[in-house]
Amino acid sequence: MDNIKPIFPVTEELLELVDLLNQISPSEEEKIIPQTMTVLNRVYAQGVMEGYEKAMQKQGQKK
Repeated sequence: MDNIKPIFPVTEELLELVDLLNQISPSEEEKIIPQTMTVLNRVYAQGVMEGYEKAMQKQGQKK
């Protein structure tokens, strides 16, 4: 299992989100979902762009 790499880069936003989620009381849980989704969407987009750039670099090396 140690050789599995995360799909997403561990960004400041993701670390912020982890802190945020650890501070939430159950009564506040519903309010946090939109905020969580916004952060996850940003992190996802960054991961996709980084993956795209790496794929383009690899393709360029093949030629």
